[in-house]
Amino acid sequence: MSEGLIKLADEIYKIDSDIKEQLAAAKIVEKAEHSGFLVSKIEGFHEKLRIKMDSAVQRQSEKLDEKAVELAELTRIFLLKNCEAAPTAENVEAETKIVADFCAELKAFLESDRSADCPKMPLAVEESIERLLNNPPKVV
Repeated sequence: MSEGLIKLADEIYKIDSDIKEQLAAAKIVEKAEHSGFLVSKIEGFHEKLRIKMDSAVQRQSEKLDEKAVELAELTRIFLLKNCEAAPTAENVEAETKIVADFCAELKAFLESDRSADCPKMPLAVEESIERLLNNPPKVV
């Protein structure tokens, strides 16, 4: 569970980084064209390149949409699981809030236009996840 959430956050961050790199490359090519420089002398090459770059960005954006659905499900499962463990955990509310806040931040990014930087999972969130998942419910 904790590994899944950590892995998902890393995947989202990597996909967003890839999108940002692709958009930056597209801007460089466009800027070069406006300056009169050609990437290739082949007729129609620039248009084909632009279409391929746009398609790559679109595919990556679709992957982010899929990850948003995964995040929502993992967050729901995580919070439900920790609600069950709440009576036995010290500071469980604070730990759960740390994780929930990060998930909300990541979800907000995924629901936005994604022009801002993708939030990277801080060590404090990873530690909170581990503490929560290593604190089993007490059987009364």
